[in-house]
Amino acid sequence: MASLTIDNLHKSYGNVDVLKGIDIEIEDGGFLVLVGPSGCGKSTLLNTIAGLEDITDGDIRIGKQSVSGLAPSKRDIAMVFQSYALYPNMTVAENISFGMEVRGVAKAERNAAIERVADILQIGQLLDRKPAQLSGGQRQRVAMGRALVRDPQVFLFDEPLSNLDAKLRVDMRTEIKRLHQRMGTTIVYVTHDQIEALTLASKIAVLKDGLLQQFGTPAEIYDNPVNMFVADFMGSPSMNLLEATIVASDDGLAASLATGTTAPVLLPIDKQENISGYLGKSVILGIRPEALTDPSGADQASEQIIERECLIDVVEPAGSDTFAVLQLGGKQAIARLRANAKVQTGQTTSLAFDMAKVVFFDPDTTNRIL
Repeated sequence: MASLTIDNLHKSYGNVDVLKGIDIEIEDGGFLVLVGPSGCGKSTLLNTIAGLEDITDGDIRIGKQSVSGLAPSKRDIAMVFQSYALYPNMTVAENISFGMEVRGVAKAERNAAIERVADILQIGQLLDRKPAQLSGGQRQRVAMGRALVRDPQVFLFDEPLSNLDAKLRVDMRTEIKRLHQRMGTTIVYVTHDQIEALTLASKIAVLKDGLLQQFGTPAEIYDNPVNMFVADFMGSPSMNLLEATIVASDDGLAASLATGTTAPVLLPIDKQENISGYLGKSVILGIRPEALTDPSGADQASEQIIERECLIDVVEPAGSDTFAVLQLGGKQAIARLRANAKVQTGQTTSLAFDMAKVVFFDPDTTNRIL
């Protein structure tokens, strides 16, 4: 195991800049998830770590050693691909041990390694089967086993779950989390699925158009997004981003949200000094659906719960939750309520706004204000 440092990394194809000065450092044994929309540069970044792509400028260090310019075989990494890349004519055991056989590892050592990873991944009963006889989840376990026998310093995962159905994806996500907790190996994991990122990572790097938007823990990324892109991209349902006007009120400053039918909703702002320059101007108010809920479901430990009457447009029961859709700030907003919350379409009901979890953005720069 080793730490991974990416220092001012640039990657260009001719005149096209794909990665634009990426700075990331993940600790020994950390789980780094690279997340972002298609074309943001996350797979290219993973390929530069693996040595499959040359870098244009900057440096990549595994531990204290720079690996920039080293061949993939010299970097002490192992990679798990999206497509599994198993040899169809080989058994599971042969697929797992093939790399060791090529490197001239003794048969007894190969067999011990196969037994070890088969136990970790619970695929001992599959060792004599061929890939065509396996399910998608079993094939992915075999691909992971082939990487595990290497015992590398860093594991690289390139969207390994994207070919699986929804339930199997959740199951395999749990297996990968359990594997990391058991082995404590440094992992770099690429996905476009922000739920995978939030559940697996010790650190998340959010990329867009080759630029690092934010780097931090899942809680930092989710609760304190630095801009509107991160706020909107991370979370399901995503953060409500609503146009508000900063106005003076009896208690200082407040955010005024248009409702379209009734009087505006006025929400008092606690840290007024940070937003006083926006008095009379429009801002974007961000609030997660779970911070906009029925009063009984609100965080009872919060000291900034504000209740306001709101007109409900649509009610969507979802088993463990009920989602309510309403008009705020000229947009559709989603509130996450308790499953048994008493709300009905077309009726006005009291909703709780947790102002301790509200953030504000500048509508022009899209960057965080407060």
